[in-house]
Amino acid sequence: MTKQERIEKLFKPLFDVYRKKITPANEELLDIFRQTASERNVPSALIEELIEFYKISNGVNPCLDGFSFHPCNDTVLYEWWEDYEQLWLGGRDDDVLRWSEGKFCLGDAFDDSYGKEYEFSTLIELLEKGFAEWFPDENTINES
Repeated sequence: MTKQERIEKLFKPLFDVYRKKITPANEELLDIFRQTASERNVPSALIEELIEFYKISNGVNPCLDGFSFHPCNDTVLYEWWEDYEQLWLGGRDDDVLRWSEGKFCLGDAFDDSYGKEYEFSTLIELLEKGFAEWFPDENTINES
């Protein structure tokens, strides 16, 4: 299964229950993201990985079933960059998705990750772990 197929498999049930479409970022937004991240000295490999994600979905905003992922043009992504060199990617309820010290992490406001089993080398691995815990089957996604 390709990365795109894996992301669509995760996101489709969540978007479907809220009758929303998964909308990719357009080239203009991707260029702005690339420029903004580069100006902040975000590692180029990380920029490219996030661009691959944003080509599929420009985040989840507003949040669906408590889950959000900041769009590529949302400056909140960089809220922790100056002080900690972390990107705030999104979250669900009290869980925080971030990139920190070369890893994609699932943690909370105080801890980068809940432990080694919540640290990943790729974004898709992080998303799969989070979705597996938050939505163990499609029936756990609820329309508010």
